[in-house]
Amino acid sequence: MEIKAFEDLILSELKRVIEEIIYKNPKPNISAKSRAGAEISTLLEEEFVKETANHIFFKDSKASPVGETKNPWDALTYFEYKSHRELIWIDFKAVKKSSKGSNPDIGAADKLIKLITNNNGFYLVYIFVYYNQTELGLEFVPNNDSQKVKLYFLKDIHSSFRRNTKNQLQISIDKEPENRTRQEFIEVLLEKIIQGYTRQKNIAEKELKKYAQTKIKSDLIRLNQKQEDIIKNL
Repeated sequence: MEIKAFEDLILSELKRVIEEIIYKNPKPNISAKSRAGAEISTLLEEEFVKETANHIFFKDSKASPVGETKNPWDALTYFEYKSHRELIWIDFKAVKKSSKGSNPDIGAADKLIKLITNNNGFYLVYIFVYYNQTELGLEFVPNNDSQKVKLYFLKDIHSSFRRNTKNQLQISIDKEPENRTRQEFIEVLLEKIIQGYTRQKNIAEKELKKYAQTKIKSDLIRLNQKQEDIIKNL
């Protein structure tokens, strides 16, 4: 089976499951004013486990442990096809429809590296759902492309993604995924991580040079002495 066909099958089946969850929960009892994203994610995690309890492809699904805010996945499942069993990590992203152009963190830069090296997996999936605030709470709505669910693998993330100073990957929610091979993404990911650390290194070196200047220290000492003298002469 071609890798691309295998990946497309995973995504199409995941989308089918999430669309069914939204169909059954069009207006969840969640306030859109406080921590809506976290509550929506919890709902999707729990419902995903229920929906895949007897699924033809998805097996042994789990929701993120309660209280584990640093857990690398919101839901975990195994995609079974013929004799192959593939680990899938899911990261749910609830987006308020009016939040156009936002750049949310999408996980630690080394998340996929840990998935590969520690868990013998590769596929981390971002699943975006969209909502609007209502008088009673919120409701799921389609995005501007008439999709209630948008999903893609981390490996296919738009090339404008970057690693920030908190070691988080960031991408505009408006950017569309780009198909690439698994090996191509490994190369891109490592390149982005190196670029991120290089930016930090350059900034740190610039700041070190600034604070190493004796003029800054002497100016601060002089100004402090001036203020102390004023206080002493009160």
